[in-house]
Amino acid sequence: MALVVLIGCFVLFLIIGLPIAFNMILSSTMYLLVGGYPQILVVQRMFEGMNGFSLLAVPFFVLTGQFMLKGHLLEALVDLVNGFFGHVRGALAIVTIGVSLFMGAIVGLALAEVASLGSFLIPMMKQEKYPPAFCSAVMATASLLGPIMPPSVLMIIYCVSVGRTSIAGIFLASIIPAFLIAIAQMLIVHRIAVKRGYPAHERVPWPDKWRRLRRALPALLLPIIILGGIFGGVFTVTESSAIAAVYAFCITFFVYKEGKLSDIPEMLKETALTSGLVILLAGSATVTAWAIANEQVVYKVIGPLSAFPQWTFLLMVNVALIINGMFMDDYASVVVWGPIIAPIAWKLGVDPLQIGAIICINLVIGLVTPPFGITLFATSPMAGVTVEQTFKEALPMVVVSITVLFFVTYYPPLTLWLPRLCGY
Repeated sequence: MALVVLIGCFVLFLIIGLPIAFNMILSSTMYLLVGGYPQILVVQRMFEGMNGFSLLAVPFFVLTGQFMLKGHLLEALVDLVNGFFGHVRGALAIVTIGVSLFMGAIVGLALAEVASLGSFLIPMMKQEKYPPAFCSAVMATASLLGPIMPPSVLMIIYCVSVGRTSIAGIFLASIIPAFLIAIAQMLIVHRIAVKRGYPAHERVPWPDKWRRLRRALPALLLPIIILGGIFGGVFTVTESSAIAAVYAFCITFFVYKEGKLSDIPEMLKETALTSGLVILLAGSATVTAWAIANEQVVYKVIGPLSAFPQWTFLLMVNVALIINGMFMDDYASVVVWGPIIAPIAWKLGVDPLQIGAIICINLVIGLVTPPFGITLFATSPMAGVTVEQTFKEALPMVVVSITVLFFVTYYPPLTLWLPRLCGY
């Protein structure tokens, strides 16, 4: 009866639009009341979920993104990518995808990419006579690279929620899929550009390319410092986030000289708001995860599902999460479904790094699927079009992203080769 109340309250609160963190807290509270458990468990489990050392990386990575956005490194990155790909048909749209991949290795948040890149690149694409809906679609789908390319806040939350998964390992597992999705989107955009006759720029001479590379080098070094330090065993993920924040501060204030001391309070405020939401989700999810574990839901589900072949289970996971992505955002979904799906996958012999990558990539794709694709709602007003118009143009990019997801699902070396190479 208590489990029925938990599920019923969760669905009811979801329908009426209650924020997912408060939904899980209230649903779990009702579960404890009906089950006769002490209410102090809510506070205890929430504190336990929010007290993880790994979660300290979240505010530092968010602050790093704030510094880099304030430092106006976008112009340097856009010039760099444009210098190498600007002569290709549909160049600016391809540049948008390339810069999003670079920014993903710095910011790690889809909405942060939309807010920063979209306000800068969508008007540029419109000036070059790209249709507004196409501009919006390219930005919405390219922003998916943010939470896939490490360091990813979503993957940190996943690892904290499910356990038994190395954060550095899942970072490595996501690098090849991120590049494959970026390349697939670039090819589709180029094909559309050739078909519709979108413009290309003049080929940039090599001396100018090197000049642009030197200007962008301080920003490009940041992901190398973060990822190289983590994978080289020099420091942990949490330590790397703090080092990244210090480095980003130095770039913004002393190299690009774009920051002002008066900007720091606003940046700290934005960091606190974003980090607080993510960490609150982690804490509230711990309460719900305890209730699910207490009812032994996973063990009851493993029995029937173990009769299915592994490929069938993975297919069901992908379909279910794609549908889920139409209604819930990635952070809420990962703390709800991660602790349920991952143990079942482990039991069926799926590698923890592979199922983690599958879940996270799938949920990120959900950010651009209607009716509640959050990046669609963010980019459409920037381009002055409707969500329906954006999704119609975005559909080919979404399809190729899902195609890459299925390759990741059924060809494990795409996710496991790099982690195994580095000893994970």
